[in-house]
Amino acid sequence: MITDSHVHTLYFSGDGKMTVEEMLEAASRSGLTSVVITDHYDDDFPHDMEGPMTFNLSDYYSAFCTWTKASRGKISLRLGIELGYQPQLVQKYADLSGQIPFDSIILSNHLFEGKDPYFFRDCYDKEKSDLHNEYVSSLANMAEESDSFDILGHYDYIVRYSPKENPVMRYADCPKAFDRLFRALISKGKSLEINTRTIQKLRKSGVSEIDSFPDIEILDQYRFLGGKRLTLGSDAHEASSVAGLFSETARYLIDLGFRYNFTYIRRKERKSRFEDFLK
Repeated sequence: MITDSHVHTLYFSGDGKMTVEEMLEAASRSGLTSVVITDHYDDDFPHDMEGPMTFNLSDYYSAFCTWTKASRGKISLRLGIELGYQPQLVQKYADLSGQIPFDSIILSNHLFEGKDPYFFRDCYDKEKSDLHNEYVSSLANMAEESDSFDILGHYDYIVRYSPKENPVMRYADCPKAFDRLFRALISKGKSLEINTRTIQKLRKSGVSEIDSFPDIEILDQYRFLGGKRLTLGSDAHEASSVAGLFSETARYLIDLGFRYNFTYIRRKERKSRFEDFLK
């Protein structure tokens, strides 16, 4: 079971650029056996986008059923969603999570001090350790306050658009915040996403291949505290990024002692071996 648990389409994600047909073709070329469509649902999103950042869930489910028939079983399609966290939305998202039969729910934080750093880069005026501490602390709050999710998305989102010479996130930047986050995830049985879009962004900004991977200390501490659930997601918005860097990243995780990729069917966890991702 070789799964990409985080992809976006142009139909329901305001920033998506690929059709389901393009996604399926890319998945087949990459050797995937299943893909989870996780279109954006960012309620109260503070920025104007080309398309809406929320959608009608019934329409989404109807479209998914049509896509499943069109896939003809070649690639197993799963129904997911990526919820954009804000504190005032916790109960709304809890109610939403049971409205259609999701396979998995990603909970992510795309905002820093109420703004998405994709649009507003003023947050990078802060010292890197302060920036990372505040962002990871917000993720810890999110994980402690919320229960209606399976996967915590891109814990390192804040580094993607950083103009800093060395934007890489380290455990040493904010150890207490990371420990809070990990303890919340572990106690609730949630999975930590390893998001390869962040790895790709770092490499494009000039970060070396080895430093573009998640910090060894971050993952060592997660495992030391009892964390075992990791989920690979490409966060692909275009077909060329589906399953991006999966083989390299799986090898890196195996070398750190992790063996299994956690995915979900009807919100029940499934395990597959990272070895299956190797090429």
